[in-house]
Amino acid sequence: FFSEIQARPYSVKNVPIDVMQRIWNGLCTTIRNTLASGKGLSLANFGTWSFHVSPLDLGTQKRLLKTPVFTLSEKFSRQYSLQCPRQPAGISGAVPVKDLNVMFIASTSGQPRDLVMTVLKDIFLYVGEMAVSGSPLRLDFHGVGTFTCSSGSCKFSFSPAFSTTFEETLIPSNSAAPASRLRPRTSGTAGQPVAVHGGGVARDDLEPPASQHGHR
Repeated sequence: FFSEIQARPYSVKNVPIDVMQRIWNGLCTTIRNTLASGKGLSLANFGTWSFHVSPLDLGTQKRLLKTPVFTLSEKFSRQYSLQCPRQPAGISGAVPVKDLNVMFIASTSGQPRDLVMTVLKDIFLYVGEMAVSGSPLRLDFHGVGTFTCSSGSCKFSFSPAFSTTFEETLIPSNSAAPASRLRPRTSGTAGQPVAVHGGGVARDDLEPPASQHGHR
């Protein structure tokens, strides 16, 4: 994959493949950690990962149901004449969506910011060119999901960690109650819960659901 990107006429030629891999891994880690924190992330000119949110009122307790959603950028779709079926539930405006933090990827990969931006640009130019050609394409966002495209039709499939609906119990910020956890709503479905306080993230370390591994 990365060697094919290097072979493009206008790609950076002197970037080692292992450097490109580190930059790509940094992008995937950034998307994964952002979703795990309950927020969305927008990658300019490609797409946005976020959640569809549905409120659930249980009387004495209010909860939010969060379903991961990916939306392909309209600009990317038009530029490469791609069709990406919209999911029944779109991204909710109530979920904060962050722009990509290039400096974080530069720090984790140990590469200059300008090089990170150039490599990512080359990668998605290659993705667009392959997609518009009609050739089968599979792009793995490690730990997040897979973008596939064939004959101008594409889709994003979330990995098991995010391919379910999550449930978050809302706790008032002034409450002394223990933190709630964003955890899979369907019993037995793989997921990654996140501790939250009143809708704000307390920590983003990933723990197994209590229903599967017992209460801590």
